[in-house]
Amino acid sequence: MKMISAFPALHELESRVLYHAEKMGRTLPEIRFFVLDAMEFMSLLEKKVYPTSPVNIWEGKRMLSKKHRVESGQESALYYEVVQTGDPSYAYLNATNNDMMQASVMAHVVGHCEFSELNVLRDSNRDRTEYVMHLVRRTDQGRQQMGHKQFSEYWNALESVSPLIAPNSQYNLAGSVDTDLNLDGRFKKAGEPEQETKSALMAPYSETMDLLLRHTSANRVVEQEARSKRRQQALNRKGYKLRAPCQDVLGFLRNFAPASRAERDLLEYVYTVHAPQDFVVRTQIMNEGWAMYWEKKIMLELFKERAVKGIIEYAKVFSGVCYPRPYFMRNPYHLGFHLWTHIEDLYRHGKVSLDFKEEVDLETRSKWDRGVGVDPMERLLNLVKTTTDYEFLRRFLTPELIHEFHLNRIPQRDAARLGISRKDIVQENKQWVWLDPEPIHDEMLRFFTHFYRPRIYIIDTDFEDGGLLLFHRDDGRRLKVDWVKPTLKNLNMIWKGSVFLVSRGTLYGYTTGRYREMRIGDLSFDQVIDRMQAGTRPFEVQ
Repeated sequence: MKMISAFPALHELESRVLYHAEKMGRTLPEIRFFVLDAMEFMSLLEKKVYPTSPVNIWEGKRMLSKKHRVESGQESALYYEVVQTGDPSYAYLNATNNDMMQASVMAHVVGHCEFSELNVLRDSNRDRTEYVMHLVRRTDQGRQQMGHKQFSEYWNALESVSPLIAPNSQYNLAGSVDTDLNLDGRFKKAGEPEQETKSALMAPYSETMDLLLRHTSANRVVEQEARSKRRQQALNRKGYKLRAPCQDVLGFLRNFAPASRAERDLLEYVYTVHAPQDFVVRTQIMNEGWAMYWEKKIMLELFKERAVKGIIEYAKVFSGVCYPRPYFMRNPYHLGFHLWTHIEDLYRHGKVSLDFKEEVDLETRSKWDRGVGVDPMERLLNLVKTTTDYEFLRRFLTPELIHEFHLNRIPQRDAARLGISRKDIVQENKQWVWLDPEPIHDEMLRFFTHFYRPRIYIIDTDFEDGGLLLFHRDDGRRLKVDWVKPTLKNLNMIWKGSVFLVSRGTLYGYTTGRYREMRIGDLSFDQVIDRMQAGTRPFEVQ
């Protein structure tokens, strides 16, 4: 691995890319580029896109397997780019790419880094990579304290429950847990204001308004003291209270599971390196589309000034990356890029308006151009700052676009295998069939309710005297039978106490090395929320 400054031609190309990005008004953190060979790239991916990782036998085994697959021709070693956003951001280039490809990768990285900086979910922490490298050192020290066997068992337990991370869920830690500690582990300072709930009475914003509303300063002090007292009484002896279901299961364990210093460091490491995946899955279409959008703009400028050659080759690569796929295996590069360019066109012509939506004359709609005084880029940036993929698709992906983008197009050879009914086909030829685009919009949005993963929540942390009670929110799919027992066993190791799971009328439990199942009455997610809000236990064994 070498810094890009070790390659004078690439270093100059980097400066041109960043120059055009700045000229186009992009908001960027510091970006550090490195050049890697194929094996270094494969190693980096095994390290969750960080330069180092704790000593771990499984990583070594996976690397040996991957190396064999590459050398035997079963797998390609061609990786175009990898980026770890943050401030600074770290971007890695493949040494085998030509200058044109390196330039396109750097331009693509510009889009990713800006999106991570500006998006409402924000995935650009200060010194993230440096913090992970610090955790690696701490974790390796802890491995020596724990011993190889205990370290490996605890590591494997954490990795197995890493899918139960949801920092951006509606039911994340901040929305589910009331605690003496801020969620970054910092004790609240004396006098630090409490976070008001939406239903709480807002304090007057001026002395004049204060008098008008007959709210004296003394009354406010009494009210604040009463609120603080009620809150402290609600906190249990462990210093926290679960006030709503918590979907960020590993995040909760990271903060509140009993653990040694070495275990705590390992918990922190695993959570930190896996948590960004939640951001990726919630924003991938917007994010990849934004990166492709700015990559193309910057590359056109580089071709104009002849900083790189190969515009025909670039067009072929770009079209390959943006090749359309069916909605159930959508290509985020294709869908994101074409949606951003379509939305830019809508704003430029004033088509994002009630007047345009209500216009019924087809000729008038086709000639519509009322975008005078509208800055499309300002509107696009506002979308980046305020939405995620769900809202992005809900607002802008129409049945017409689904058909235009070929999201409803499926190869003829796959139609029968997928059980597609003739009544669902609206068009076909010898190679393709096109499905009715109307239901596809809703089906694509449904993905963002569960991301094809089971929705598991912590609903009680003192179930049957200190046990952790989890709830599976039923979305029509059963949990895999061979998933429940090992997952509860691993959670038991982390929580150091009994762990239970409610799913489809069955209570699963793991305690003191014993696994059990018991039939119970049906329990809905709405019932759980109602009981927790009422201050009663969400579930008790009769």
